[in-house]
Amino acid sequence: MALRSLLDSLDAALLIDGQGGAFDSILSLMRHADERFALMSLARAISTNPLWTKMDSACLVGRVHPVLLLAAFGDFSRDESERLKDLSTLLHRFSCRHRYIDYFAAEAAAENLAKMLMMRFGKEALRHFRFTAIPRGGWIILGMLSYILNLRPEQLIAERSGGGPDFEALVIVDDCALSGVRFRQFLGKIDDAKVIFCPLFAPAELCRAIEDAEPRVEACISAENLYDFAPERLGEGYSQWCAAQRERRGSYGYWDGIPEHIAFSWCEPQTKYWNTETERYEASWNLVPPQLCLKQRCSAGNPELADEGGLDGLTLVADGPGPLRVADRVLWTQIDSAIAVARMPEDAARTTPCFRLEGTAADMWRCVLEHGTLEGAESALLLRYDVEPVTLRHDLAAFVSDLENNGVLTRR
Repeated sequence: MALRSLLDSLDAALLIDGQGGAFDSILSLMRHADERFALMSLARAISTNPLWTKMDSACLVGRVHPVLLLAAFGDFSRDESERLKDLSTLLHRFSCRHRYIDYFAAEAAAENLAKMLMMRFGKEALRHFRFTAIPRGGWIILGMLSYILNLRPEQLIAERSGGGPDFEALVIVDDCALSGVRFRQFLGKIDDAKVIFCPLFAPAELCRAIEDAEPRVEACISAENLYDFAPERLGEGYSQWCAAQRERRGSYGYWDGIPEHIAFSWCEPQTKYWNTETERYEASWNLVPPQLCLKQRCSAGNPELADEGGLDGLTLVADGPGPLRVADRVLWTQIDSAIAVARMPEDAARTTPCFRLEGTAADMWRCVLEHGTLEGAESALLLRYDVEPVTLRHDLAAFVSDLENNGVLTRR
């Protein structure tokens, strides 16, 4: 029985390919050494995202051994395909380099930022500065700074309240800056003549761009620099890409780059991507699971991690007991009464059509995977179907042979 394309054009979009150890960085982000747990945590992060909840027909399918894979199965519109492409790109960037900042790491960075401020301006000068923050993450960092620098209560302001002669500059604090859009908006609401911007994490190029663009900004100081992927990722097309980015952002932001992804214990900053279909910037994905991020945990209703039975919305493919098994790069899941099967490519094409098995073929599939041998599958099927053993044996052998020829099943 030949595999047939699904009538509803179901596709499988490859999101993560752990071949060559690319998943190691994702494991570190999930803060767990167990690959199965990490894959489930990543699936939890994706499935609790508002972008995912809009995909009614989508489901996640993954496997851990021998190659760690994660894909989205669904009948995707062009807009949904663009979102999944962005998710795949973001996950690939994650696997190259990322930052997860817990409270202890944030405290250490805040201490470093305080030292940099004291070295630049001196302890006595800081007594004549006022401090404020860009909501909401900035207030967490400013709280830490207020203890480290021993700031007086009157030095901390929530809104523009008019300064007196004792205050010489306004220090604006944030947990991170990726393009400078939020800082530009905040700066437009104040009239202080001397401003110092202190994002805890930011690309060095962005800090320089802000200093060059804003006469009122005396200094832009970050505790740690974020790496910019754009030059190496875009290669010879980097200059052309920068020109296109400048035209798209217009008067928003100060800098065009692709900074390494960063997330905090309290929040994962909202990133955006350029949707070529709609020709506008749209919200991108969150990748940190709820158990590692307060905002995601609250947004997801404080979900508990899935138990050993699995995670709702995620199918985990596992090897069966016998020599007959699913090929290394094959993923499958049940869609209604049919079985959707996809053989994930290794080349640049990251989306592949699914095939369906239904009726007797679906039962054969389940029995073959459950028992791992033709004999075991035959015995199980004879209990379900009133058919001559010789006929069933012939049909089952032909079915398995067809799957092997299509690279779906293999033998150990």
